Amino acid sequence: MKLKLSLFLLSFVLVFIFMSGKFIFLNKANDSTVMGVSHSLACPCECPMVLEDCHMSCGLEWKDLIGSQLMAGMAKPQIEAYFYKRYGTEALLTPAQRLAGKWYEVTRGGYPLKDIVLFGLIVMVWTALLYLLMVMLAEKLTAKSKAA
Repeated sequence: MKLKLSLFLLSFVLVFIFMSGKFIFLNKANDSTVMGVSHSLACPCECPMVLEDCHMSCGLEWKDLIGSQLMAGMAKPQIEAYFYKRYGTEALLTPAQRLAGKWYEVTRGGYPLKDIVLFGLIVMVWTALLYLLMVMLAEKLTAKSKAA
């Protein structure tokens, strides 16, 4: 019983970390879109948000600027270099800032409830599958060691 509980907790933690990391750090948008470029920039105001999630006037101004630069033919590395050169550390987005920004958005009600429920369901399904696989492997190993 203790082993099964440990395996369940381990599988939940592994799946949750993987799914959260995928959601937080991987860019879902194409690099030739405003959302693709804004994924790697910080919001210019005092909030801890990632620019891609910001819908305030400051963030929208930067997104408009990114859009006009994309329409002018600039690529993501050029646009990022422009922002880093012009705004310095204001535009820089560290992994810690990305985590804080995503947490800020979730806790302030920035995500629809259906997305949070869907995320929870996905985590639970993958947790159950990983748990069952781990239990089967543990039972096989236990059976082999008893046979030997």
